[in-house]
Amino acid sequence: MVKWEAPLFTETKPTTMITLQKHILTYFTLFLLSLFSEVMAQKTLVIEPISEAITIDGTLSEAFWKTHLQEGNFIQSAPNNGEPATRSTQVAIGYDHNYLYVAAVLFVANKEEINHQLTARDDNGNSDFFGIQLDPFGEAREGYDFTVTAAGVQLDEKLSATDGYRNFNVVWQSDVQLYDDKWIVEFKIPFNSIRFPKEDMTNFKINFQRVASKLNEESFWNPIKPEIDGFLNQFGNLKGLRKVTPPLNISLYPFVSGVSEKSASGETKTSLNGGLDLKYVLNNAYTLDVSLIPDFSQAPSDDQILNLSPFEIQYDENRQFFVEGTEIFDKGGYLYTRRIGGTPINSRFTTSENEEIVSNPVSSNIINLLKVTGKSSNGLSIGLLNGVTDKSEAEVLNTETGTIRTVETNPLTNYTSLVLDQSLKNNASITLVNNSVLRNGRAYDANLTALQYQWYNAKRSFSLRAKKGISQQYFSEEKNKIGHEYFLYAGKISGKWTSGISGKLYDKTYNPNDFGYLSRNNQLTLTWDLRYSENNAKKTFSRYQYFFLHQQRYYYSLFKNELTYYKLGGNATTKKSNHAIFAEWTYIQKGRNFYEARVEDRYYNIPAQTEAFFEYQTNSNKNLSFAGYVVLVNYMDTSIFDREFIAGYGIRARIGQHLNAYFSQSYEHKPSNAGFLTFEDDTIIFGQRSIQEWDNSLTLNFALNAKMNVSARLRHYWIQVENKKHYELLDSGDLVVSNTSINVSDFDDNYNNVTFDFLAKWQFAPASELSFGCKLGATLFNTDVRSSYFDNLKNSIAENSNQTLSLKMTYFLDATTLRSIQF
Repeated sequence: MVKWEAPLFTETKPTTMITLQKHILTYFTLFLLSLFSEVMAQKTLVIEPISEAITIDGTLSEAFWKTHLQEGNFIQSAPNNGEPATRSTQVAIGYDHNYLYVAAVLFVANKEEINHQLTARDDNGNSDFFGIQLDPFGEAREGYDFTVTAAGVQLDEKLSATDGYRNFNVVWQSDVQLYDDKWIVEFKIPFNSIRFPKEDMTNFKINFQRVASKLNEESFWNPIKPEIDGFLNQFGNLKGLRKVTPPLNISLYPFVSGVSEKSASGETKTSLNGGLDLKYVLNNAYTLDVSLIPDFSQAPSDDQILNLSPFEIQYDENRQFFVEGTEIFDKGGYLYTRRIGGTPINSRFTTSENEEIVSNPVSSNIINLLKVTGKSSNGLSIGLLNGVTDKSEAEVLNTETGTIRTVETNPLTNYTSLVLDQSLKNNASITLVNNSVLRNGRAYDANLTALQYQWYNAKRSFSLRAKKGISQQYFSEEKNKIGHEYFLYAGKISGKWTSGISGKLYDKTYNPNDFGYLSRNNQLTLTWDLRYSENNAKKTFSRYQYFFLHQQRYYYSLFKNELTYYKLGGNATTKKSNHAIFAEWTYIQKGRNFYEARVEDRYYNIPAQTEAFFEYQTNSNKNLSFAGYVVLVNYMDTSIFDREFIAGYGIRARIGQHLNAYFSQSYEHKPSNAGFLTFEDDTIIFGQRSIQEWDNSLTLNFALNAKMNVSARLRHYWIQVENKKHYELLDSGDLVVSNTSINVSDFDDNYNNVTFDFLAKWQFAPASELSFGCKLGATLFNTDVRSSYFDNLKNSIAENSNQTLSLKMTYFLDATTLRSIQF
C-alpha cells in the first residue's frame, strides 16, 4: 500500500479556553454515542510428546503424524470473513525436550493452484504459505510467527500487541513437498528460539494461518475477526504441554570482512575487519546480545532528500543490530537508534576567515554495542540497550600559517535505554522508559524518563492509554532545560463502530532528541475520530470502511491555534478481483505556521485549503500488479499559493519462479507556494517558489534457491526549487512584496541524489552467510533550475561517486557445535 499523510502545517484564528472546553465536551459526547461490545471465540488443541525420531523432509512418513493429523476447519478472514476456508487443511503438533514439531497437509484442486515462487528469506512474494503463531505466555502482548512458503522459503517474525518485526531471525528447520492435490509442510522449531514460562505452560496460545494466493484467500485455525482489535488476543489454546528444559543456549557469530571505500574526492580507504556477535539466553528468560567492533558496511543507502522544512529528517534504521530484537524499545516511540554513530553534536563549528576545514567526520565511530531483553515469570519484560561511540575530531587548516588545529566535534559518549514493561490483567500494561546520554568532558548530558499505562476491558472493546514524559538536559555553563510531555487517549476499539478521543501536549522545552526523535515540540493537539467497518459485505466488496477525523492543534506557549482540519474518507476491497480503493477529502481552515519563519513565536498565515486523495491497488497476488495514487490540493483566497498536484505509482512484476522486479515513481508539482528564504538585517524574507520533485527507484530480486539470492536497487531523486518573487514577513503573519535588492535566483536549488545498492547472499550453513555488497552514491547540486530531467540524470551519473565494496563472512556457532570441536 502506498501511504500518504495530509500536511499538518496550517491553522485557524485564535481559540479561547471556552472554545477548547467545548471541543473536549463535543468529542466526549460523540465518543459515548458509539459504544458497544464484541465476544471472541477460542479453539483448543491438545499437544502430545513425541518419542520417535522425526525427519524433516515434508513426507510425514512417521507414525506420529499418521495418527495425529486432524482436520483444522480453518475460517476465512478474507475475502469472505467468517466463512469456512475453500480448501481443507490438516494440522498436527508435537514436542520433545528440545523441539516443537508442526506438520500440515494443505489440499488444493490441482497442482496449478499452488503458487510457489522463490524469494529471499523473510519475503513471501506471492507464494502460498502456511504458518504457526505462538504466544507462550498467553498475555496477548508478545509472540512469534514461523512461516514457510510453498517454495520452501522461511519467514520468522517477532510479534507485539500492535506490530510484527521480520528482522527477528533464528535457526529452525522446515521442508516442503508438492503433490498434484496438496502440498505438505513440516517444521522443527527449537525451544531455544522462543521465550516461554519456565514452570507453568498452561496458558500457551497458538494459531495457524494459511494463504492461498490464487484464491485471494487468507484463513486461520482460530478465527481472526477484523472487527476485533488485536491479533494475539484471538489465538486458540494449546493444552498438554509439560515443563520443558532446553539445553545451554549460547551462539557466536564471528565474522570477517574486507571493505574498500572511495570518496567522491578520490580518497581511497581499504580495511580488513573482524568482529564477534554473541547471543546468550539465560534461564530461557533473558537474551544477551553483544556486538564487538560492529560492521555496518552492507546496510542499505538512505533515501536522501533536499530538506526545505525547518525540521530534522528522520531516516529508517537499516543496521541489523538495531532492528533485530529491539521491539520492546519501540514502546512509546522514544528511541531513535540512529543517534548512536550519528552526526557529531558539534559538527557545525565556526571558523575564522583565514581557516578552512580539512576533514570533518559525518558520523561517530561505534566502539561496542550491548542489548539485553527478556521476560520474567511474573510478566515483567526488560529491555536494556547500550552503545558507546568514540571521540571524533575535525581538522582545520590555517591558510596563513599552514598549521592544522583539531576541533572535538563529539566526545566519548555512552547511550543507554532501559525499558521495564509489566503486564497486568486483561492484557493491560504499565511501562517505564529511561533514555540517557552521558558525554565525556564539558559537553552536556541528557536524560528522558516516561511512564505509560495501557488498559483494556475484559472483552477488549474499550481501551485507555496515558503517558507522562520528562526530558532533561544538563549543561556545565548554562541553565539546565527540563521539558514535559502528556498524552491521554480513550476509545472504543472493537466492533463495527469504533471511536477515540486523544489529547497530546509537548511543552516548549520538551526535547527527547539526544536519543529519540521529535520533529517539533510546543504543541497541544486534540483529535477525535469515528469509524464504521463492514467486514462481511455480501456483494461487490469483501470489506469496506468509512471514517471521520477532526484535529485541533495549538502553539502551546502562546496558546494560539495553528491547525484545524476535518477529514472524510473510506476504503474498500473488491470481492472478486481483490482490488483495493482508498479515498479521502480534507478541509483545512486558514491557519498559521510558527516554524517556517525560523524565529521563535513568529508565524506566517497559510490560506485555507482542500485536499482530495485517491489510491487504487490491483491484486498483489498476481504476477503483475499496480498501485497508484493522486493528491489534488486547492488553496482559497490567496494570490501567492496555487493548486498543487502530487502523484505516484508502483508496478511489481514477477517473472518466472526466480525473478521479481519493482519500479516506483512519485512526482510533486507545486507551481506556487511560499517558504523561508533568508534574513535581511532584522527582516524575515520569504520566497514565492515553484517546486518540482521526482523520486524514481527500480528494485530487482533474483533467488536462485531458498539459500542464495541477489538484490539490486537503483534510485534517483531530483528536485528543482525556483524562486520567483520575495516578500517581507510582517508581525501580523502576512507577506508583502519586498523592496530589498535580493536576487532570488541565487537561492534556487537543483538537487540530485543517485544511489545504487547491490547485495548477494549465500547461506552456506544454518545461520551462516557469505555476502558481497556494493554501494554507489553521487550527489549533484547547483542552481540550474532550467535543466531537464535526463540532463540531470546524465550529469549525476557522471559525477564522482562514493563507493563501498564489501565482502563479509559470518559463521554460526551454537553450544552443540562448540562442544563437538576438538581443541
